[in-house]
Formats: sequence, structure tokens, C-alpha cells
Amino acid sequence: MAVGDYCTEVLTLFAHPTHAGDLEATAGTRLHGEAAALDRSAWVALSALCRDGRVIQARWRAWGCPHLLAACELTALQLEGRPLESLARFSLNELAERLEVPAEKLGRLLVIEDAQRALAASMPATG
Repeated sequence: MAVGDYCTEVLTLFAHPTHAGDLEATAGTRLHGEAAALDRSAWVALSALCRDGRVIQARWRAWGCPHLLAACELTALQLEGRPLESLARFSLNELAERLEVPAEKLGRLLVIEDAQRALAASMPATG
């Protein structure tokens, strides 16, 4: 059941964000990526704690509408457990479809994509 412009999944993720905030103080490599589009009322910071080539913990901080915040929660949830080499991959269409984001708000999801790419770019060089 949807309420207003928000589907049930958006309302649930928005009301119960388990990945909002800061990383726990645990050993591992810390990554950070941030992006903003203030003209679209969107700011996103993603953080990840990595060990053994995988994301073991992901967190986010953001400013924006419920669609954006729910999308940040879902993005962090999906990052956990992923191998580091997959961090740059982001499916805007999949996220938008799953959360039933209206076309006029898709530009805000691009900010999450930019933050995730910045997160991937913050990986230390190997070699």
C-alpha cells in the first residue's frame, strides 16, 4: 500500500534506516565518497569499511527527500558483502524502479551514483 507519493518500501526504508550514520570503530580499510547537487536538494556521503577485498559495513549520511534517503539506505544495504572491484557499478534504473521514484526525482538518484563512484575512487592503489 502506498501513502501519498511513496511506495511501501520507501516508507519502510525511510522510517527504519539501519545504515544511516557513521562506521563502527573496527579494523579495516575505510572508504568515503561524497556528492551533492544542491540545485536538486540532494547531498549524499557514503562510507564503507572493507576487509579481505569486501565491504563489511556501509553507512550513509544525506540531505534530501524521502526517496533519496530510502535510496541511500538501499544502496548501503546492497554494498555490504560486495567485492571491492564491484563498487563502481551502480544501477540507477534498478534502484528507481524498485523504489518507484518519479521521473522528476531521478536527478537526485544521480547524486547517489556520483557518491558511489567517489567511494570506489577512494580505494587505495594496489600494486
